[in-house]
Amino acid sequence: MATGRTGQGLQLQVGVHTELRALPGLLNAMGMLAMTHDEVAEATERALAQNPVLERADGHPCPGCGRHVTSGMCSRCRGHPGVSALRDGPEQGVDPFATLEADAGLEIMSDCRHALGQVLAHLTARGLLDCGPGEIAAAEGLDPGPVHEALRAIRAVGPPGIAATSVTELLAAQGEVLADAGLAPPWLPRLVREHLGDLAAGSTGVVVRAMGLTPDQVLAGLDIIRDRLKPFAAFVANEAEAPAPTADVFLYRRPDGSLEVEVPASAWFGLQVADLATGVPAASGAKEWLAGHEHAARRLLYQVDRRAGALLRITECAVAHQKAFLEHGPGHHHPLTRTAVAQEIGLHPSTVSRAVNGKRLRLPTGSVTDLSCLFGKGLAARAVLQKALTGGAASDQKLREELARNGFALARRTVNKYRRSLNQDV
Repeated sequence: MATGRTGQGLQLQVGVHTELRALPGLLNAMGMLAMTHDEVAEATERALAQNPVLERADGHPCPGCGRHVTSGMCSRCRGHPGVSALRDGPEQGVDPFATLEADAGLEIMSDCRHALGQVLAHLTARGLLDCGPGEIAAAEGLDPGPVHEALRAIRAVGPPGIAATSVTELLAAQGEVLADAGLAPPWLPRLVREHLGDLAAGSTGVVVRAMGLTPDQVLAGLDIIRDRLKPFAAFVANEAEAPAPTADVFLYRRPDGSLEVEVPASAWFGLQVADLATGVPAASGAKEWLAGHEHAARRLLYQVDRRAGALLRITECAVAHQKAFLEHGPGHHHPLTRTAVAQEIGLHPSTVSRAVNGKRLRLPTGSVTDLSCLFGKGLAARAVLQKALTGGAASDQKLREELARNGFALARRTVNKYRRSLNQDV
């Protein structure tokens, strides 16, 4: 170290120190670390649409886990008990009426069950009746009562609009389901039943006067009819029920019983960089244009792989500490903090927190849970406490002694805190 003195009496000190600075690409990769699997998938889809050099390899997502495969399902999911019902090979069409007869057979009155098969024979591919109930009874030699009971049972268990006598009634039935769920205005079924022809002809003024609605309401109802109602019997999705989140980390059990961690990287999504520069004249601007897109494509693959690598290291470390917990349940949970994992694998604690937050873990059984279940303190003690409390009310001191017998030396105030966290009476 060198020192010097100025005429004003100020002293300058010159020294050497280190400063950690991340490269822009690394910063982008660490930013992607906070993204969930679904967000990464959305980002890659946008990049595929915008970048001509980035492409997806031939194939499709595995129906069991979503991994990109050339055909059927991946080797990990093939034969897995959680996905054994999925067929290997081209995806088959879904028949919404496949279990209709069996389901309706449980609903229908026993003395009318003989008419069920004959009534079902009059359903078209769209789920409509090819003739009215009276005509079915006459054609099949049945009494009207069993026919109507069979129709009631079919409509009770089938998708909205099943066994309707017209497309209008089918659409109105679907509209009633949406209206009952609060996903459409209550007047939508009437709009369908009474004014579908007017809407098709563009006569919105007639509908406004007849139903007392505003023009905007009529147009909004028309949008719902176009977007949400189908001219065939199909189960109506309830938008209030969000789909379950996709797993970010997959945990598999090897044949020898050990656990293996996998995090989707660029190959999981089937991403690759296409070589489009071959044959492009060097003098043209196309070379530079393609080079820019190729750089962007490789940067995206790097960021996806960096995210996967960091998440893999973090999870592998946590799984190594939580083998007993994963094998035997909460009572064997080992106290583990994000800071401890960060120190063990050489990452900053904030990086570990960003990686774990909001992520989901698929267990070897196929169930999905929060990745954060591998971290925390007191989970095992709480599990023992919960078991002790199921045997009846006890004092904090008695519970403390029970925990001590199980290897948990806790203060009474800690026992009281855990007890209150389990919503138990003090």
